Amino acid sequence: MGFNWLLSIGLLAIIVPTDGATYRAAVYEHPVIPPKFPAISRKMALAQMSLNLKAYAARAMQAGQKNVDILVFPEDGLYGWELKTREKMFHYLEPIPDPKLVQWNPCMEPMRFPQDEIQVALSCMAKRNNLYIAAVMADVQKCLYGIDPNCHKNGLYQYNTLVVYDRKGYFIAKYHKQNRYDEPQFNAPTHPEYIWFDTEFGRFGLVICNDIMFYDPIMELIRDHNVTDIIMPLAWPDSLPLYMSVAYMSSFAVGHTVNVLAAGIKEPHKPQSTVRGSGLFTPLGPQKYVYDIYTPHGHLVVADMPINIRKTVKLPCDVNPIHFGPEHMKALVPPIAEFKSQLLGDWVTFAFLKGTEGKMTVCNNGFCCYLQYKKEYSYDRYAFGAYSGLHKAYGPFYNQICVLIKCKGIHPHTCGTYVYKAHTRFEEFHIKGNFSSPFIQPQILLSAPNYNRAIAPIGTFTYDSEGLIGSAKVKPLMHAALFARVYRKDCMTCLYG
Repeated sequence: MGFNWLLSIGLLAIIVPTDGATYRAAVYEHPVIPPKFPAISRKMALAQMSLNLKAYAARAMQAGQKNVDILVFPEDGLYGWELKTREKMFHYLEPIPDPKLVQWNPCMEPMRFPQDEIQVALSCMAKRNNLYIAAVMADVQKCLYGIDPNCHKNGLYQYNTLVVYDRKGYFIAKYHKQNRYDEPQFNAPTHPEYIWFDTEFGRFGLVICNDIMFYDPIMELIRDHNVTDIIMPLAWPDSLPLYMSVAYMSSFAVGHTVNVLAAGIKEPHKPQSTVRGSGLFTPLGPQKYVYDIYTPHGHLVVADMPINIRKTVKLPCDVNPIHFGPEHMKALVPPIAEFKSQLLGDWVTFAFLKGTEGKMTVCNNGFCCYLQYKKEYSYDRYAFGAYSGLHKAYGPFYNQICVLIKCKGIHPHTCGTYVYKAHTRFEEFHIKGNFSSPFIQPQILLSAPNYNRAIAPIGTFTYDSEGLIGSAKVKPLMHAALFARVYRKDCMTCLYG
């Protein structure tokens, strides 16, 4: 499957045709086995991590047998994400050298550096199975407390770290997570790290989980370093409706014209956990993904991914790439018909859809959204909303959102509350807004059997300068949205585009 001059309106990133060229990628959604007790020695920590490494090795062998080119393991897959103090994390740390300064094949030189057991294991998996491997582990580096103002009093930097090994087992890339999420056991690097590596099938940028929510480093990798693919290990707790793991990864891939390889963990030891979801996503939509809410099992997701060649022209950070003119304000909903309701803590201006087809425009803080729709008759109640402001619950970060959403009940205050099932199919919907940012992502979430959820498949929607045009003819619609990150209002590095 090749792209035919696909245009990403946010970055004006042109994808050059590749004549159907593909590479084979895999991500492993791992049911992590966390330590029952924090390790009190390095030997104990290795014994605990070996249970997860054994599963990694089995999946690497399986991927090699399927001729996979690159395999991604999840965040926190070696030890879980409950070691919430620096002391509890200490024995799981390994000093990881800088691959820019040393050439090292851990599998062939296992005694070159001290305390390198995890690195040796990952390198040998890559070498034995002839594939690239990306995995997350914990790095430790010494610092001078009292001299270095960022150094912890224990004299150590502790980092949540993504490492990569090539087909021969050579250590080729290391990235320290910048944007932590409830991770007091780790440091953030003093300055964002922009790390990528080149392969015969694309340029891969490295980020971890929550990094996708902020400008640095992910947007710099795309805008300034022309990465074609993003490696994204996850430990992502869903925040529904808009921040479902696989839906957000897919929307990012479409909005920013990159492939996203997202590998997440599952927590079978915590039945109420919402941490789940892994997949392979392209600029046209989801290639293959898993979102398993019923079983504790792991999943190896394998798919052929298009090889992208990027040619990027950056838009300024205050440009709206979607056409929105006076004609779209003619459908402005009268103030008397508007209401406000909370969506993930944000007060969104909504209006109910009326009838089976129509046009409407709603505004919030000077930001306006337009909807044209045609749907079947049903008893479900839908609303269309606009929001522009600082989101604080999971940020803070500044969002602009246009959202068509099924309400949980008939009352206005139920709009924005997550629903578990929908029954209404849409022949078509068309959403656009007068955004003040080019960093826009389209998202469509559908109702699946047994109260599950599905992402709109490739071919059922378009996203371009006319906005988001889609349908929900097979599965009922839960929500459709365009949401933009206005980085210049929460990130000084984007002030001048």
